[in-house]
Formats: sequence, C-alpha cells, structure tokens
Amino acid sequence: MNDIAAVTFDLDGTLYSSSALKRPLLWATFPRWRTLRVGRRVREELRGQRFVDGAALLQKEAEIAAERLERDVDTTKQALHRLFDVDVCRVLKRVGPRPEARAVLEGLVARDIKIAVISDRGSIVDKLTAVGLHDLPWAALISADDVGALKPDPLLFTRAAEACGVDVGRVLHVGDRRDCDEAGARAAGCFAFTIDPQRRRPLDDIAEAMSLLAHFSGIGEQAR
Repeated sequence: MNDIAAVTFDLDGTLYSSSALKRPLLWATFPRWRTLRVGRRVREELRGQRFVDGAALLQKEAEIAAERLERDVDTTKQALHRLFDVDVCRVLKRVGPRPEARAVLEGLVARDIKIAVISDRGSIVDKLTAVGLHDLPWAALISADDVGALKPDPLLFTRAAEACGVDVGRVLHVGDRRDCDEAGARAAGCFAFTIDPQRRRPLDDIAEAMSLLAHFSGIGEQAR
C-alpha cells in the first residue's frame, strides 16, 4: 500500500449536511415537490447505466421524468435544472458547509495531499461557491453531469485519479453512502472512508482513517 496522495470527496451529504438542506429546500421549492421527488427517483434509477456523455445522461433523465410528470421533455429538463442546480445552490448559501470542512481540507493541502470532488449531480463549481469552499486548490472536479455515469461506476473515480495525476491505489475517497461512494471507490481500486452523518463533526474522523492507513502501510512495508 502506498501513502495517500489524493483525497476525493463526495459533495452532497459529505461536504455539507443533507439533513440541514432538506427543510429549507422544501420551503424554497414549494409547490414543486412532485417534480423534486420524481427527479430524485429517476436519477437513482439511472445508477448502473453509462452514457456517452453528460448531455446524454441529462437527456435520458428528462425523458423519463417528463413521461411521469406528463410534460414535454424540454420543459422538464429546465425544471430539473432549476430545482437541482439553481434552487439548491441558493439554499446552500444559507446552509453552508459542515463546520469542520474547511479546516479538514486545508489540513490535507498543507500536507501536500491533493483534494478533489466527485459528485452525482449538478455544477460542482456552483455548489462549492455556494458553500464557500471554491477558493481551495481543488485538483479535480468530476461530475456525473459531465462524465455521463453515476456512482458507483468506477469511471468517475479513475477520472478523478487521472486529473489529480496519481495512481488510483493512492486515492482515498470520502463519502456518505456505502452503496455509491464506498462501492464505487473500491471497484476503481481506491481506498474508501464512509462518514457517519449523525456525528457532530463527521469529517474530523478522516485524519484517524488516514493514520490507520499509514500504520498498516508501514506494517506491510516492514513485512516485505
């Protein structure tokens, strides 16, 4: 095992709290809750499929959602964009990141460890800007809306490793879902750490996880 050279982060639910977003987002999107529910459900159903690019993924998502909502595809695509990009970012400006997020990220950068984001939806730049973290020196921002695949597809993780310029075996991915983040990272050959969103400062545990990885790496090196 090599030392960790890059740490990739899930965005939604990891760098900010999904539970903190839920109520203000519902208020902000009333009375468009049905579209919100359908959009979320359709995207979950598209996991496991790989499209030629992000545009094809967004088109398929809009087509399925439009059929269920009994609307035309273009109108549905615009509605989904407004909900999951514009409205979410507007609410995120009030919600902000997890309180420990900046210190954890800056700590990694100070150790010359590259940081990156792997997200399942939307403009990563807009979301990071909304929560006040865009100014950090991100080595890669990989979105399903650009790649055309959702986690746990390993493509997102290998793309992130390539963009960071490191081997996948030296990447630690941090996320909040075992079925998407952890499964995808391991399938790509990365290490994985799943946070517990119920903890008060779940990102603080990353330092302990990396210490354990370094410890067992040292044991392995001595055994050779």
